[in-house]
Amino acid sequence: MLVRSSDKVLIGIATVAVAASAAVFGSLAWRKSSAPPPAVAAVQLADARYVMGVTSPAPVKTDTWATPGPQSRGREWVFDAFTPPEIYYNARSKQFTVRPPSSLAEEEEEEFGIELVAVRPEPFRLQLIGYFGDEGRFLGTFENLLSGETFLAGPGRRMPNLAVSIKSLEVKPQPVAVGEGATSRQRVATAVVFDEKTKREVVLTHRERKFTGTVSAFIAAPGETTTREVRPGDTFKMGEATFQIDTVQLTPPAIDVIKESPNLSQPDRRTLNPREPDETELPPPAENRS
Repeated sequence: MLVRSSDKVLIGIATVAVAASAAVFGSLAWRKSSAPPPAVAAVQLADARYVMGVTSPAPVKTDTWATPGPQSRGREWVFDAFTPPEIYYNARSKQFTVRPPSSLAEEEEEEFGIELVAVRPEPFRLQLIGYFGDEGRFLGTFENLLSGETFLAGPGRRMPNLAVSIKSLEVKPQPVAVGEGATSRQRVATAVVFDEKTKREVVLTHRERKFTGTVSAFIAAPGETTTREVRPGDTFKMGEATFQIDTVQLTPPAIDVIKESPNLSQPDRRTLNPREPDETELPPPAENRS
């Protein structure tokens, strides 16, 4: 293998650099190892006897944690540092309820004051419940839900107390479900009425009740049977307490209520479920709505 002159020059330069580095670092190491050790300062001992001193303890600042406040879901949802509330799941209402930590129950809790009895969809104030007559001369059997009156009426009849007028009435065969997948053609009465409050036409049939789309709740005092009908946004007083109905839901039946009372430091918000399984009939309400 031939070595060019340029390669020889590079090899020579590298050899000289290695030898120079070895000489420099070897000289520095020899100087450091041959240098005299640094002088150690002499320790001077005092002639006086040792006297033990007392050191003042450092000041300790103690802070007391503030009482935990309720969460937005209600007064019972209080989470202490090491004592959370007892949470329960209601399978029927499909909602969670809680019991506040016992460590925070410094005073006897005031009874909430109302219970939810049932939640119902609001029926239209006029219902068609049947028909009477012969072909071409049919009259509808109507029920006034505000007064409980039942009467016969045909097209052109206006009920001023209901602000409703009957525009048309017909009775004709229609398919009606009579079982699982089975139908039967039966006569069905259908009436078209004009609602003067909403300025809309409403179709009534004697086969089913007509609802407005609004949901109402029926509440009562604990242990009482007389109910009161309420809707979202309603505010009323019972004793010294003021209640506001926040929301009403049909499925599952429940209402959100906000209570204010002179005995409460802050509003008490709760979600109420029916106190008993839903019944077909309700006790008469304490007051009727128009």
